Amino acid sequence: MSTPGMLKKDDGSIQQALAGLETQISSMISSGQTVERINEEIAAGYISGASTVFQGKVSDWVDRYKKVMQAFDQLTESLSGASKTLTQADEDAGVAGGNWGASDGVYSALQG
Repeated sequence: MSTPGMLKKDDGSIQQALAGLETQISSMISSGQTVERINEEIAAGYISGASTVFQGKVSDWVDRYKKVMQAFDQLTESLSGASKTLTQADEDAGVAGGNWGASDGVYSALQG
């Protein structure tokens, strides 16, 4: 049973979240490359007003795509940073507490 308000670190969950983000990012990169390739092919082969409008829309999509990718990168970096911070905090707490265990009287008294 955990005490309310206590911070718990679940390495498995963090790693699973990071892996899921990496999978999603890989898929997004592939999609972005496909869109850019198609846009280049259209620009090279079709010269018309409709083609120009379409290319403008695709360029707008690519710009928005890049913003989303930056946000995904920031999220991945933040999640990884949070994991490192929690690991360090756990290590620091162990050192500060003398690595008290459940059988230690002070640990038991502080545990409530």
